[in-house]
Amino acid sequence: MKLRSILFGFICLLSTTSFGQSKIHYTLSAEAHALMCPFLSPKLIDLLAKKGAVEIAKDAEMQLHFYTSKEKEMSDELIYDLIDQIGYETKNFKIVRTMEK
Repeated sequence: MKLRSILFGFICLLSTTSFGQSKIHYTLSAEAHALMCPFLSPKLIDLLAKKGAVEIAKDAEMQLHFYTSKEKEMSDELIYDLIDQIGYETKNFKIVRTMEK
């Protein structure tokens, strides 16, 4: 019985550490509410989704929030390249990322 409890505890520990996927939360903001554009914003969202972004949402402050798994982390250079491909000025954008469990 004690061995089962230890084994169960060990499995729980493994599932929360090595098997639990870490995700990265991104917040993309732009000067002058550029993400309010009804033409360019959906194109950017589509490109981000194709690169692995999930749970993409725009908030009331016109910031774009999305996640990737740690394995599919996007570099700032990649995100800025996507922004440039769409036609936005990259100098007006800011990327903030945080790691979540």
